[in-house]
Amino acid sequence: MEKVLYFDVEYANSTNKSICQLGLLSEYFPSGEPVFPEKNIYVNPEDGFQDWCIKVHGITEKQVENEPNFPEVWKNIEPYFKDAVIIGYNVFVSDLTALSQSCKRYNIQLPKLYYIDAMRIATDFVPYYAVDDFSLHSMCEYFGIDTDNSHDAFDDACATADLFKCLIENYKVDIKKYIKEFSPDETKEFVQYVADPVLRRSMSEFYGVVQGISLDNKIRPEEEDFIKQWKTVNAHFSSREELHSIFITLDKILEDNCITITEANKLKHVVKEYYETIAGSAVTNSLQELRGILKGITVDKKISTEEGENLIKWLYKNIHLSEHYPYNQILSLFETVLDDGVITDEESVHLINIINSILTPVESLKEQITSVRGKHVCLSGNFSHGQKSDVEKLITKNGGIIDSGVKKSTDILIIGDYESQAYAHGNYGTKVRRAMELNSKGSTISIIKEADFFKQTEKELLVQ
Repeated sequence: MEKVLYFDVEYANSTNKSICQLGLLSEYFPSGEPVFPEKNIYVNPEDGFQDWCIKVHGITEKQVENEPNFPEVWKNIEPYFKDAVIIGYNVFVSDLTALSQSCKRYNIQLPKLYYIDAMRIATDFVPYYAVDDFSLHSMCEYFGIDTDNSHDAFDDACATADLFKCLIENYKVDIKKYIKEFSPDETKEFVQYVADPVLRRSMSEFYGVVQGISLDNKIRPEEEDFIKQWKTVNAHFSSREELHSIFITLDKILEDNCITITEANKLKHVVKEYYETIAGSAVTNSLQELRGILKGITVDKKISTEEGENLIKWLYKNIHLSEHYPYNQILSLFETVLDDGVITDEESVHLINIINSILTPVESLKEQITSVRGKHVCLSGNFSHGQKSDVEKLITKNGGIIDSGVKKSTDILIIGDYESQAYAHGNYGTKVRRAMELNSKGSTISIIKEADFFKQTEKELLVQ
């Protein structure tokens, strides 16, 4: 390995991962002599910015409106990539994916590329218990590497160069083991995977579950069984490269059919490495993580004082969720119960009942409904009785009033039997979440599944 390229990008949106900034640092390895001049390039992505991307890197559409587009930039930087090993941090998931997407979008032939992911080296050698996470910023802090602006492509490329050299020097890394050929097809498969909201939700929740299970620093048999069951149910994903380390870790900790708290913490850190690569809004990911934590602390059907105290610490750390259900309800509930510093057995049962009502809202909140006449009804999901418009006509024909969204005046929310599998917040979507928020403030919105609704109203409805 002679020529290396330290490479980082920032992108404007998650749809096409259209690049808005590139950082390039081209050197001979290990001398550090430059091959090409350093580059800090801003790019006009030509397809708009998403707010959450702007919040990450601070680059706006206005700032780059007069900058060149990607094909113009590529003409000048293509030589940087030829006959070089690309080195980045989480480079496969983020930077090379964005590069591949941009080339594909403009019908540019991507040359054969080889890369090293510095994050993979870090996770193989840095003790998981020594750091909060394996982000580039945390790794630089751990090794005392000065960083300027996090999520600036050029600064991150420079930080990656310093970190890579530090890892090689400290751990005598066999670099050849980490060189991989980049495959656009493999990237396409991965992008589809992380874009799948059902799988994304599953991984976010599993990260939360592992956190919840380890909150009291004890692993009980029911919690072991839950982890084993998760591994069995999701075994068909074990061949995916991006999930490989999770399943390898699961195999190791389950070798003796017993999970210690140390092993659970190891699993938590490995899952977190993957979790931090998942695309999606911070709020959605955190709400799914909270849902997993709530599952985790109720797996053994008992909530301890330590679990409650650690849950409150997590809630304080994630105060950005304060305007989103069920954050305030959970925080208020646990603060009240822990006012005297202890969770009794009776309080534990009470907490679990409330958490179950949050995790399974339809089963917990549905009520007997005998008529829709004069009632405001909102529909969510897809319906086995026909198109949503057909169900709406049936309800209005019988005197019901259709609400397009959930409001204070809504009386009934009906969940279609073919509810969307892409719902972000647990089993159901934002309409259920909104109804539960309103109910927590005094509304009495009945939430019910389609099958139960039609069964209970079959004598009233004039089904044709």
